[in-house]
Amino acid sequence: MTTGDVKRINLSTSSFERLITAGQFYVDKSRLIEHFLQSEHEVQLIARQRRLGKSLNMNMLRCFLTSKKDMRHLFRGLYIETSPVWEYANSAPIFYFDFKNLTPGAYKLQVAEQVYEQICTFVEPDELKGYMKVQVDSLLNNPEKAAEGLRLITSIAHAISGKRAYLLIDEYDNLLIESHNTSKYEEIRAFITILLSSGLKGNEYLEKALLTGVMRISHESILSGLNNIVTHDVFVDGVYTDDYGLTEDEMAAINQQADFDINEVRQWYNGIRIDGKAIYNIYAVMSFLARKQFDCYWGKSGTLDMIISLLNDKRKQTLAKLLNGEHVTVGVDPRISLNQLTNATGNDGAFYSLLIQAGYLAIEERSVNGTARVSIPNRELHLVWQQFILSNYYPDTQQVRTLFDHADNLMLFTQDLEYFLCDRLSVHDLSVHKTESSGRVHEWIYHVFLLGILSAYDDVRCKYPLSNRESGDGRYDILVEKSTANFIFEFKAADNAGNLEEKAIAALSQIEEKRYGAEIDGKKPIVKVGIAFHGKLCKVKCS
Repeated sequence: MTTGDVKRINLSTSSFERLITAGQFYVDKSRLIEHFLQSEHEVQLIARQRRLGKSLNMNMLRCFLTSKKDMRHLFRGLYIETSPVWEYANSAPIFYFDFKNLTPGAYKLQVAEQVYEQICTFVEPDELKGYMKVQVDSLLNNPEKAAEGLRLITSIAHAISGKRAYLLIDEYDNLLIESHNTSKYEEIRAFITILLSSGLKGNEYLEKALLTGVMRISHESILSGLNNIVTHDVFVDGVYTDDYGLTEDEMAAINQQADFDINEVRQWYNGIRIDGKAIYNIYAVMSFLARKQFDCYWGKSGTLDMIISLLNDKRKQTLAKLLNGEHVTVGVDPRISLNQLTNATGNDGAFYSLLIQAGYLAIEERSVNGTARVSIPNRELHLVWQQFILSNYYPDTQQVRTLFDHADNLMLFTQDLEYFLCDRLSVHDLSVHKTESSGRVHEWIYHVFLLGILSAYDDVRCKYPLSNRESGDGRYDILVEKSTANFIFEFKAADNAGNLEEKAIAALSQIEEKRYGAEIDGKKPIVKVGIAFHGKLCKVKCS
């Protein structure tokens, strides 16, 4: 179900009240309220990637439950209006904390200020009397007491209203992630552990609590003391599966109101899996609807900075396979230890779990032995990874040089290719063990090297390179589909510089003889490229 005008999409707000009041487009996620209230668990953690609607859902839940302002009119016509939990609307003290903007240098003071601000949403400051006033003044004058803030605010709400309160904590893990490799990490970890334990465990003034974040952090005992918490993450979640992102049914409903090719949208923005179910990235889809063009919207809303220091040669090889469209089996530990992510020699299971939980990879299949088959699930995430490679391996390049810059000029095309060979390959890369066939190994080296160069080509009109796919009467080396033409590459290694010409002709002839590209749509021309290599020299033949 949707409400509002599909032509009025607000990408900059997490205010449920603003969206509904202004008649802006909204996809009904109010069933989350029912899921939360009907759960037997007192404290719940929902872990999802960035920009998947966590903050908006939190705000919606606050609007529904708050007893300070009757907002039931906002939910008219939504699913929750006919739910058995409708009786809970406008019924209780509820307090919302956003940890997204906490900073390592002032986090205690910032938490204390948030506690005071939330108290002021429930009671006027001059109404605080006696012991309550003493406690609040102590909190403001001594930020060290901020760790007691959650319990304090629930006790004040109970003393005034006689009701147990709800606590909402958004981005509980953000400060921990930002400081994971700094000297402040242990101090911050200890503080948040005490804050959550005192407010959420054994608190007789607490009705329920909901935490959200990107990942499930558990090995450092942040949540281990909360024996009343249940976690819903991308690995296991049979409750909130449809409450974040967009389902196929919701996309079909949107498609009835907006004219777009749903199959193409699916290729671009679908595929992140929650408990095995594929969903659409809601921020990317809404950005597409607002701007009427495909682009890498979700990827531009954040960075991969944390991952840079975690890459080693083995992980880079895995990434290369994933960029090639392969599905790779890796170790995955659902419970991430940030201590295990401090450097590239850390735990592989934690590293790939980070990529999955942060939304950069999707699980296709998970086994009981701690491994999972993963992939890059859609076009947008392919571009995210390509841009990541360009920004980190060519950081000072003002204009990215590609093999397609002079595709219409054979001499310049050859010069461009030799530029990449001379600038990137080492003679040590071309060394061969005595037990190996030098020609076959060299072909493989050049093949993988060119695949990386072509994968880094950032053009939304260009389909990512396909490698070693069956076609015609054999398997081509690399195919790149562009809007104006399709390019098929075949590589040969020459024994010496003198027979480069012969080998290049042989590579080109193989494309013809094996009928590579026979099944490709004939509306666009096929550019056949035979390339011979010897050391850092090459010869190119095209037809």
